[in-house]
Amino acid sequence: SPRLIRRRTFSFSIAIAFVASSLVRARPIRAFARRASAARTIARRAPPPASPAPRSFVRRPPPRSSAHGRALAVMPSPSDGGKDPSARPLKYVDAGANLLDSMYRGTYHSKRRHEPDLDIVLRRAFERGVREVISLAGTAKESEDLAELIGRLDGDSAKAEGGEGVRVFGTVGVHPTRCAEAFAVRRKAAAPRNESEGGDPAAAWVPKTEQERDEMIRRLIRLCNEGKESGNVVAVGECGLDYARLQFCPKDIQHLGLRAQLRVASETNLPLYLHNRESGADLYDVLLEHRDELGDGDGNIRGIVHSFDESVEVAERFMSLGLYIGVNGCSLKTAENLEVAKRLPLERLVLETDCPWCDIRPSHAGAKYVRTAFPAKKEKQYNRELGREFCVKNRTEPCHVAQVAEVVAGAKGADVREVVEVCRRNVYDLFGSLEKR
Repeated sequence: SPRLIRRRTFSFSIAIAFVASSLVRARPIRAFARRASAARTIARRAPPPASPAPRSFVRRPPPRSSAHGRALAVMPSPSDGGKDPSARPLKYVDAGANLLDSMYRGTYHSKRRHEPDLDIVLRRAFERGVREVISLAGTAKESEDLAELIGRLDGDSAKAEGGEGVRVFGTVGVHPTRCAEAFAVRRKAAAPRNESEGGDPAAAWVPKTEQERDEMIRRLIRLCNEGKESGNVVAVGECGLDYARLQFCPKDIQHLGLRAQLRVASETNLPLYLHNRESGADLYDVLLEHRDELGDGDGNIRGIVHSFDESVEVAERFMSLGLYIGVNGCSLKTAENLEVAKRLPLERLVLETDCPWCDIRPSHAGAKYVRTAFPAKKEKQYNRELGREFCVKNRTEPCHVAQVAEVVAGAKGADVREVVEVCRRNVYDLFGSLEKR
C-alpha cells in the first residue's frame, strides 16, 4: 500500500544516513592508523643508533641515601668541571696516609683477600683531584721501605703516558707505640705485657744504652738528609705520645723516643709530624720545653698534630706554638668533634685521611655532611678488575679526603671549595712546595 511504501522508504533513508555518519566519524581513526603504520615502517628501515662514547673507567651508579636520608652523589671526575664549565676543578692534598699498610697489598688481619692494588688506588685518587699525598712511617725500617716505595712510584709515573699521577712524599720517624722497639730492650725476665696479665707494662722494658740510642738518631738523620736531597722526605714522624695504648710502649720510653726525634728535627730542619692520643697536656709541655731549638726564629714550631680528636682548648695550646691541626674521619665522629672543627680557624687546619683507617661511617655525626659517595665491595668480593669501579668497604683511600673536606665545610657552614683551597695552602706553608728534585 502507499502507506507501507512510504514507511519503508523512510527507514531506508535513516539507514543510509547512519552509515554515512559512521564513515565520517571513522575517517580520522583510519588516518591515524595509516600514519602509525608508516612510522613503524620508517623505523624498521632506519639504521641502528651509534654506540655511545666510552665513559671514564668509573661507572657512576644512581645516587644512594645515607643513614640520615640524604642523597649521596657519586663523585664526578674533577676534569668534568661540573655543570658550570668555568668552575676550576678542586685539587686536594691528602696530608696523612699510610700507603705501606698491608691492606693495599690485599692482606687484612693476616688473611690474603686480593692482589695488591696500590696503583689502582693512586690512579683513582688522581682522577678524583688528589695531587699530592704524604705517607707516614712508623719505624726506621718503614722509613727505608717508604723511600723505596716512593722511588718506585716516581719511576712508574715517569713511564706513564703524559707522566701525570699523584706525587707521593714521605716522613722519617718512629711512632710512639713503636718506640720500645727502637729505643729500649726487654728485660731478660720480662714482666707481663699489660695490667690485665697482672703486671706493669713499663717493667718489661729498659732503655737502650746512650750509644745505641745515638746510633738510632744518626740513622734517622741520615734517612732524612737522603730524602731531602730528592725532595721525597718532608717531615720527621710520625712521632709523639700515645697514652691510649701503653700496652705497646710505656710512657717513659715514649718520652725518650720523642725527645730523640726532636733532636732529629732540629738537626735536619724538617717539620714535625706529631701523634697525640690522650696525651695533649704532656705533649704540649715537652714541645714548649724544646721551643727555642725547634722554633723558626719567632718562636713558632713547624709541625702538625695529626688526627686531632681532643678539645678546642688543647688545640689552641698547640696552635699557640705555631702548629697546624690535622683532621680526618676520626676527628669528626661525634657532635663534640664537629664543634671543635667548627671553632678552629680554617687557616690552621690540614685535611688528611689517615688511610686505610679513619673512614667516615653512617653512624658518625659528620656523615650528615657527606655528599660524595664511593661505591665499595667487601674485601672478600673485591679484585683488581672490580677495583676500576669500586673501593674496598671500610678501607679508606686518599680519594676520601673529599669527604673530610665536605664534613669540615658542613661543620663550619663554609663553602667546600674554600676549605679545600685554604687547607691546601696550609700544607704548602708547612711542608714547602712539595716538588720533586
